[in-house]
Amino acid sequence: MKTLIIYSSQTGNTKMVCEKAYEYINGEKMIIPVKEKDIVNLDEFDNIIVGTWIDKANANTEAKKFINTLSNKKIYFIGSLAASLTSEHAKKCFNNLTKLCSKKNNFIDGVLTRGKVSKDLQEKFTKFPLNIIHKFVPNMKEIILEADSHPNETDFLLIKNFIDKNFNS
Repeated sequence: MKTLIIYSSQTGNTKMVCEKAYEYINGEKMIIPVKEKDIVNLDEFDNIIVGTWIDKANANTEAKKFINTLSNKKIYFIGSLAASLTSEHAKKCFNNLTKLCSKKNNFIDGVLTRGKVSKDLQEKFTKFPLNIIHKFVPNMKEIILEADSHPNETDFLLIKNFIDKNFNS
């Protein structure tokens, strides 16, 4: 089986967890940023793992556009977000990604990991009252601080378990 990991990463979090996934996969594999999608023939791959950072509780625009070009593929996702993985937001993100990946494809499984918030976005948050930007997330400052140490070994273990379960059994 040949596996492609194709990712979109804004701050490096998604790239980092996708590189870990790549390390853990046994067998033929390739990893590329979604910007380089045209260098591969997607039909050569049995599995496609799409790595995405979370934007508005779903895949970021670049990853979403790529997923929407796929049809009849066996796909998986790896998503990175700042929020706690046990939060309602994370559950909503997982469900939205599952729905997106299932539209025209054979969606198998997905995993979410945490990642730090970019300095640019943190700066934007300081310029506006948080209740305007994220009125439903009153603890945004705490989430940002807590996410600052991610991705970390806990996230990498989630990736390892995801890969072992779906690719190395």
